[in-house]
Order: sequence, then C-alpha cells, then structure tokens
Amino acid sequence: METNEVPATLANVGWRPPLLTSERTLMRGWELRDAESVFTYASDPEVTRYMFWDRHRTVADAHSFLTMVAGEYEREELGYALCLRSAPDVAIGGLGVFWRGKQHKVMELGYVMAREHWGQGLLPEAARLLVSHAFATRAVERIYAPILAENAKSRRAAEKIGMRFEGVLRSSLELRGRRWDQAVYSVLRADLG
Repeated sequence: METNEVPATLANVGWRPPLLTSERTLMRGWELRDAESVFTYASDPEVTRYMFWDRHRTVADAHSFLTMVAGEYEREELGYALCLRSAPDVAIGGLGVFWRGKQHKVMELGYVMAREHWGQGLLPEAARLLVSHAFATRAVERIYAPILAENAKSRRAAEKIGMRFEGVLRSSLELRGRRWDQAVYSVLRADLG
C-alpha cells in the first residue's frame, strides 16, 4: 500500500450485524477503536497458541485485522466483537459464523477470548445465542467448528455451546512449521428440534 493511500475505515462499511445480547454478554459489529482491545488478547501467546492466525506483534496488526475483517464480511455472515454487557466498548474477544459452503448451507463458527475471561462460561453463553440467531436468520443447515485437536479448552467450549464431536481429521493442517490434527464439532438445524 502506498503511504499516501488512505486505508478503509470501518465507518465506511455500510452494513453491520445486528446487536445481540445475552445475560452477561453483548455482541456488536467491530470498530476501529477496538484495535487496543484486540491487541491485548491477540498478542497473548497463550490465547493465540491454537489459533489459525499468528499472534499480533503490534497494535498495527490489530488495526489491519479490523480493516480487513470489516471489508471481507458478507452481509450474510455474522462477525462480532464480544463484550461484557457492563462494558460494551471493550472487546474481550470475537466470534462469528461464516459461509464455508453457501450452496451446501454450511457455516463455520470461530471464536477467541481474552484469557482473563476464560472459565466463566461467557463464550458458550454468547455462542449459543449466535448459533440460534444464525439458524433463525440464515439459510444454514450445518454450523461446524474446526478446532486444533490439542486445544482442550476450545473443545470443551464447543461442547458447552451444544455442538457434537464428529471426529478428528488427522494431520489435516500445516501451521507454524508442523502438522496438526483438527477435531470437528457441529450442530445441525435438525438438532434443534
């Protein structure tokens, strides 16, 4: 990018996902002001240990993520900043559902949360609401979560969301110089009754 080129700002994005609130959490569209909050958790080696993306080294990395994310989400995708209801301006993580086979009605669930909020049930609480919202508002039949198999905490979160373990895809991903197994969890529209 040329130095005189103005990067896209989130203010220029014409569509935002609808606000979702649970008992303790609030999910809202991303804002450029979230860069510091994103950097706080995305620079933590323990948080990013099992992420499919690299740890952020500077606030500029978080800013790049935010400008890229807002520009790439389709109107039919739901990408959110995860906040506490008591602090709606501070992103403590992110979660979303994204098309991975629109013609097959399949979406992928992804999530990340700051370590200081782990173990409080906040992520499953928010993700259950997001999954329900996706099934209610999108022509989706299957939502799945691919998780690095060694990530026991994320696997427990998927179970608490109400997803079923489908199996392990052995040596299915090359990341950070090694091969990884992926555990796959899913929920189907039919599972909801």
